Amino acid sequence: MLIVGFLDKKQSSIIKAFKTKIKNNFSNKNKYRAIIEIMGFYKSILTGGKAIQKMLINPVATNSVQEVQFSAGLIDTLTKIENNYVVKMANRQYTSIPNDMFGYLTLSDTMLTSIGAQKNSNLKLLFQIALDGLTGALNSKSLSAENAELEINLAMTTKKLEEVLSGKNEIKAMHGETCGQFAIAKTFKLSPLYSYYIHLYGMPAFGVGFDQKKLTLVKAILAKYNII
Repeated sequence: MLIVGFLDKKQSSIIKAFKTKIKNNFSNKNKYRAIIEIMGFYKSILTGGKAIQKMLINPVATNSVQEVQFSAGLIDTLTKIENNYVVKMANRQYTSIPNDMFGYLTLSDTMLTSIGAQKNSNLKLLFQIALDGLTGALNSKSLSAENAELEINLAMTTKKLEEVLSGKNEIKAMHGETCGQFAIAKTFKLSPLYSYYIHLYGMPAFGVGFDQKKLTLVKAILAKYNII
């Protein structure tokens, strides 16, 4: 072969050993394997590098990253879980987490179906994290409501109840004297709803007002104990 004349002794010995290997492969009827090895070997000799073996499944080498594609329904589900549940749980906005059980079950069912159909273990793990975040958000909402109820129950069984319902939450709004011996005084007493709201969440900032969702929660708890 002409290529041998341009090779050094080391390369010549490699070719000799390789010829023996090819001969054995042909004798064992591994013709296709021998052909592949011959092509790879001579390419390495000509290029001065090592033989490059490519996967038969995807023989074309590429450095591009393949983007994972999700269905529109799955993307919509993940977006709702993130925006309506996980973010609000992370920001401790428990009263803003939806209380719609049908909506929760719909999202949960979609994630369970996606987890069961997914073969990629990494994606399956991410889907499971999304499902756990959804469930955790709903549980945190329930725990927040239970904690508020316990706080109110505690206030009713301690001296704080007497302080809230006593004259300490009475504000003198108007005081004046008439032309005779009569005096006029007007006091306003905070509703238990707002008293317990302040006890739980503190006085709202100036100009902000009472949070309607928190008021609804306090009202439901007080109604449970027949306070309002």
